Amino acid sequence: MYRRLLWLSALAVALFAATAFAAPRDNAATKKIDEAINQHYLATEFDKAEAILTGTIKACGDKCSGPVIAKAWMYVGIVRGSGKNDLAGATDAFQQALSIDPKVSLDNALATDDTKKAFADAAAAVGANPSTGGSGGGGGTDTPPTPKPPKPAAGAMDCQPRVSEVETRRPIPVSCTTEEDATSAELKYKEFGGDKWATLKMQKKGDAFVAEIPCTATKLVGALKFYVRAKDAAGDTIDNYGTKREPVSINAVNATDEEPPSFPDQDPPNRCAEEVECPPGMPGCGAGKRGDKGWGATCEETRECQSGLVCANGTCETGGQCSSDSDCSDGASCVDGECAGGGGGGSGKKHKLWIGAEVGFDLAFLSGDDVCSQDSQANEGFACFDPGTENQYAENPQPGQGNKISGGFALGTIRVMLHPEYFVTPNISLGGRLGYAFNGGPTPEGGNAFLPFHAEVRGSYWLGDSSALGLRPFLHLGGGMAQVDASLKVTISDCGPLQGTNEYEPCITGEGANAPARQLDAFKKLGQGFGAIGGGAMYAMTDSMGLVLDLNIMFMLPSSGQVIEPSLGIMMGF
Repeated sequence: MYRRLLWLSALAVALFAATAFAAPRDNAATKKIDEAINQHYLATEFDKAEAILTGTIKACGDKCSGPVIAKAWMYVGIVRGSGKNDLAGATDAFQQALSIDPKVSLDNALATDDTKKAFADAAAAVGANPSTGGSGGGGGTDTPPTPKPPKPAAGAMDCQPRVSEVETRRPIPVSCTTEEDATSAELKYKEFGGDKWATLKMQKKGDAFVAEIPCTATKLVGALKFYVRAKDAAGDTIDNYGTKREPVSINAVNATDEEPPSFPDQDPPNRCAEEVECPPGMPGCGAGKRGDKGWGATCEETRECQSGLVCANGTCETGGQCSSDSDCSDGASCVDGECAGGGGGGSGKKHKLWIGAEVGFDLAFLSGDDVCSQDSQANEGFACFDPGTENQYAENPQPGQGNKISGGFALGTIRVMLHPEYFVTPNISLGGRLGYAFNGGPTPEGGNAFLPFHAEVRGSYWLGDSSALGLRPFLHLGGGMAQVDASLKVTISDCGPLQGTNEYEPCITGEGANAPARQLDAFKKLGQGFGAIGGGAMYAMTDSMGLVLDLNIMFMLPSSGQVIEPSLGIMMGF
C-alpha cells in the first residue's frame, strides 16, 4: 500500500512538472494576445494588432502550447477577415490554427458573417470539426469587388498616378504638371483614420513637380486622401489637383490587380516591410528592433544601426533628406522626408570623405615704428626693399621722419590648396589643407627664402545636419606650416654718408633740407608655423557637391603676427 502511494505521488509530481514546464511562455503569449485584441483591434489599429499576434507566434517557437499558438492564429484570422476584409488571408490564418489545434473555437463576438464562412471553409479544407460557439457562418465571398474608376479631380493640374487602389504598405509617387507659371507646389495627404493633413514639399524635376506619399500612410486598409496645390512666386495658389473639401481618394487594400504606382518611366518603389512585434522578455524578441551601432560603425543591415541611421555601403550613416525615392540610393525609400531602409543600402546622401580645391587670400595686420631701421629688419620681421627690386635697404633712416606703419591689413600672399575632410561622426570631421603660395617677398640679407608650401591639419565641428542640402555651417581649430609675406609702402628720410667717409652728415629738414623723401616697400615676413581658429560654411547644391567659404584666423610663429585668410572653393563627396 505504501509503495503504491509512493508511485502515485511521483506520478503526480511528474505530471505537474510536465504541465509547468512544457509551455513556459503561455502566460506571456496570452497577455500579448489579449493586448492585441482588447487594446489595438478594438481601437481599429488592425496592422498593430496583427503585428503583435504574428510576432507572438514567432517568439513562441516551441515554448508555447498548441492551443495558445492556435488561438493566436485564430485571432490573426479575425483581424484579417473582420478588420481588414482580407478573407483570403483570414482563411490562411484559420487553416494554420486548425492544423495546430482542430478544436480551436472561433470568437463569434468579433467575427463577421464573411469571417465565419472563411473559418468554416478553412475547417473543411483541413478536415477539422471545431467548435463555432453556436453561431454559424453567413454567406459571402472572398472575391474582391471590381474597383471603380477614380473620380476626376478638381483643378487643371495633370497628376499621375490615376489609380483607385494600391496595396497596403506601398509608397505612392505623385508627379504633376501645370500650364501655369508655378514656382513651387505642395502635396497634402491624410491616411485612413487620420485627423490631420500632412504636407510634402514637391521638388521640381524637369517640367514636373514630384513627391512621394510614404508607405506609413498606406499601412491601414482604407481610403487615403490627398490634393496638390501649385503656387507662384508670391506664394499664391494658381492651380490645383483636388481640394481639401474634395480630395483625391485612393483605397489601400491588401491585394489588387492594379499596377503599383510609379513615377513616369520609372519602376515602382518597393513595398515596405510588415511590422512585427513580440512579447518583451521572450527569446526571439528584438529581431525587428534597432541595434546600438552608432554612426560610422560597420554593418550589414539597417536594423543593426541606432534609430535614425541606415546601413549604407557597409557603415551606419544618417538617412538624408528626400521628397521621393529617386532622391535616395538603390534599395532605400523616402519615408516622412528621410531616406531609410534598403537593408544593406541607404540614402547615400551622407558622404564620409570630401575632397576640395580652394584659393586663399592672406590679409596680414601690419604696424610699427622705424620699420626700415637696421634693428627692425634684424629683429622685428620687417625687410625693406627698393620698389620692384631685390635691393634691400641697408642704412638707417632718420628717426621720426616717416618710416612708420600706423596699422592696417595688407594683402599678401595668395595660396591654392587641396582640402580633404573625413567625417568621424555626423558632426565632427578631421581634415587638412595642402597647397602652394604665391607673391612671396624677396629674400632678406642673411635671412631665409620665402617658404611657399602650405601644410595644415584641422578638426571641424559642423552645426546642424551635416548631410542636409543647402547651408552647412562649421567651426574649426588647427595649425601647421606656412609663411605669409605682406607689404606696405613707407616713406623714409635718409641724408646719406659724407663723401669719402663712413660718417653721416647731419640731416636738415625744412628749408634747405638735405634729406629728400624716399619710398620703400616694407615687407612683413610672418611664420613659418601657425595655429588657427575659424569657421565657415558649405552650401551643398547636391548631396555630393558644394561650394565652401572658409575663414581662417592664423597666429603666425615664431615671427609673430595675425593673418586673416578667407578662401573660396568647391568640394566633392565620395
